[in-house]
Amino acid sequence: MQCQFGDKPKQVLSPVWLSEDEKWRAYVEVNVQGESECRHTTRLWAAPADSSYRLVYFVPPYGDAMANGMEILGFANNSSLMLVWVEEWQWASDALGRQQVFAISARTGTVYEPDLNEMLQGGDKERCGFRVLDAGFSADGSSNIVIRARFFSLNSLFGPEEKDLPPAQRCARTEETWKFDYVTGNVRQVANTEPLQLFKKLLFRRDN
Repeated sequence: MQCQFGDKPKQVLSPVWLSEDEKWRAYVEVNVQGESECRHTTRLWAAPADSSYRLVYFVPPYGDAMANGMEILGFANNSSLMLVWVEEWQWASDALGRQQVFAISARTGTVYEPDLNEMLQGGDKERCGFRVLDAGFSADGSSNIVIRARFFSLNSLFGPEEKDLPPAQRCARTEETWKFDYVTGNVRQVANTEPLQLFKKLLFRRDN
């Protein structure tokens, strides 16, 4: 969503997502204020199929990242647990925005947050940044969140292109896939062929 200083307040609502058994539903609401500076406020609403929505997650505008947004990636199969992707950034800035992936229970509001910086394990971590490409639950039915990410050299953000950096300044990685167990806290790298599993069903009707 674009924002210009002086814009009138805007609201954007996502479609409604349904769980596989259609017992749970959720949607995202983003409000943008642009009078003096562009500020986003993002809310995740969830509800049982026969009840009113309640707020289960809230992202305020931060001083170093006034803009934010959220995407519901889908529900775990046969579960009220949904996976969401959050981005936070600053308008009119070249700084790299923040990314987070959360597993959130539509039933309880409990939030599980994988520490994505765990993917920087290894000897070249000081040279590497990353961007999340995709995320899902493990297809084996375990309590794992699978994250795919593309890695890059931090020195290539505001300096020479990656190919022009000396070898000592390059990030040796390209794309990797990692598993995060939100029950045990175990984190490990897996093959890039690891499948992702999400139940995705959209309902464009929004009931109160």
